[in-house]
Amino acid sequence: MEGGIATMREFRPHARFSPTADAIYVYLNDQPVAYTKELDDYRLIDYSADGAVVGIEFLGVSGGIDLSDIPFEKTVEQLIGDLGLDIKIFA
Repeated sequence: MEGGIATMREFRPHARFSPTADAIYVYLNDQPVAYTKELDDYRLIDYSADGAVVGIEFLGVSGGIDLSDIPFEKTVEQLIGDLGLDIKIFA
């Protein structure tokens, strides 16, 4: 609380890299995850109860990231690029 006024942090889409897991998670909104759909062994999409995409997990990223069939592909690519990692992206 600043100066007696409660402040809310505004959510901003972002990505996080885990070197130990060789994974990247892209956060697209702050809703709770209700269910997950597995596109393949390396890509999982989390959805909220109303069907909105909450986030996308990429596994085995040192071998590259496949963005085909990924919702919000351009946004996801930008957020991964913002990490500054040397990871190949396939689209």
